[in-house]
Amino acid sequence: MPRTLKELSQVDRTAITKIDRPWVPRKYEVEISYSLEEAIREGLLNSLAVRSSDLDRTIQERELIVAHSVFDPFFNLATNYAKNRQPTVSTIQGSTAGISVAPSKIFDYSAGFTGTWITGSQYQISVGQVRSDVPAQQTAGFTTLNPVVSTQLLIEVQQPLLKGAWYSVNTADIRIAENNTLLASKELELTAINTIFQIEQAYWDLVFATQNLEAKLNTFRVSLENLENVRKRKAVGTLAAIHVTTAESQAALRRVELDEARQLQENNRDAFLNVINYANQKSLKQHWQGGPSGGTYENVRVICTTDPVSEAEMADRDAALGLAFNDRPEYRQIELNLQNQQIRIEVARNALLPSLDVTAGWAQSGLDEHFGDSWDSVGSGDFYDWQVGLQFSIPLGNRGPRNSYRNSRDELRKIRLSKVDLENQIVIEVDQAIRTIEYLTETVKDLDERVRLQTALLAAEVRKVDVGMSIAYTVSVIANDLVDNQTQALRARTNLQIAIADYYRATGRLLQRYNVGYDFSRDR
Repeated sequence: MPRTLKELSQVDRTAITKIDRPWVPRKYEVEISYSLEEAIREGLLNSLAVRSSDLDRTIQERELIVAHSVFDPFFNLATNYAKNRQPTVSTIQGSTAGISVAPSKIFDYSAGFTGTWITGSQYQISVGQVRSDVPAQQTAGFTTLNPVVSTQLLIEVQQPLLKGAWYSVNTADIRIAENNTLLASKELELTAINTIFQIEQAYWDLVFATQNLEAKLNTFRVSLENLENVRKRKAVGTLAAIHVTTAESQAALRRVELDEARQLQENNRDAFLNVINYANQKSLKQHWQGGPSGGTYENVRVICTTDPVSEAEMADRDAALGLAFNDRPEYRQIELNLQNQQIRIEVARNALLPSLDVTAGWAQSGLDEHFGDSWDSVGSGDFYDWQVGLQFSIPLGNRGPRNSYRNSRDELRKIRLSKVDLENQIVIEVDQAIRTIEYLTETVKDLDERVRLQTALLAAEVRKVDVGMSIAYTVSVIANDLVDNQTQALRARTNLQIAIADYYRATGRLLQRYNVGYDFSRDR
């Protein structure tokens, strides 16, 4: 609203005493220019949030490898050597009278593989030899082999038939890890979208603040020129003193507005440089501790080279909603969370079953005095054994698995409720984005027309003052209205740019709009 002399604040009145002091633009050590595309590119490269989200994606890719590694086989190798001198009174073991010593030496080794298949089967394949040297056994008329080398080739398998059985249960962690990798990619995409929107919002805020400062500087200069002209005319007696007072109050008001505009411009500059992480690897604290006084942003001037547009194409609601539900990363994330939870329910349901496992084993053996001959004995197939069996167990009560299953189903219900809430939110955001664009497009036109008319009205009123048909106070009221309208027009034009960016964000198309080269949709 226009301010009258009576409505001037104490700040305005105090400012009257300094209106003749020239306004000096701040000097900057660094001057940089950014188009909107350049700001977005640099902001994405420097963004700490994007880097953190990209690390999360890398971590999830490794977690997928970890999930697969459960089915990696293990190679086992073992060897032992033992030497014994046991006391004995057995004539078979070499004792003739009283207590004597029964010495023995045993050396064995084994090697093999163990692991788990995706069906839940646990397997073991091993081969081993034991060499026993018991010289006391060759006494008392007994004849036997010494040393003795026994060899065994063993295969054992245990396959669950109910609990923990088959592909779907045993690959649950892998499928969840695959979905989590896609979730991390979608989170990176969402982070990039939000970062672009923040950059664009900060960019247009800075554009407004810069243009507003220029407009306020021009109106301040005009008010000083008017004040000088009024003072001259008062000095020659063609104007009354009240006209000088009015001109001084207007100049003071313009000075206050100019100072406020510079503060806004510098604050918006700081916000813009911060959102593109102009400091990059260093924190502002490090710059403050090691750099010049004033900080890394204080001495930087930013020139925005992209101009706002005055209108935007009207968006089709049905097409916009179709894009939103197809491209919004949050919506894809909730679909992936539903898939993960359904997998967990499947695993929890399987945990309710009793355990019924089939076991099978086969072994082939050999025996001789020498290692090689013992292996040949294994190959003959004369010595073997095999076994097949069933193992059954059931928990009494089963309270833990039963309640885990119920919790899993409730978690699924919660995700479905969240999906409905997100769907409502997406529809509302798209509708509001379209509505805001339509409103601001008309607002920009209306305010531009109002500024044009107010400019013509001010010029006419000034001419009336020159011929004595009006007073300076009326001119000041019209001038105040014009300044307010100019500010509103500038703000509406930049708000329209932000609304356009918000529309692309709401439809999930902000990355495509700027052709951001991230590979968010890699198949894993």
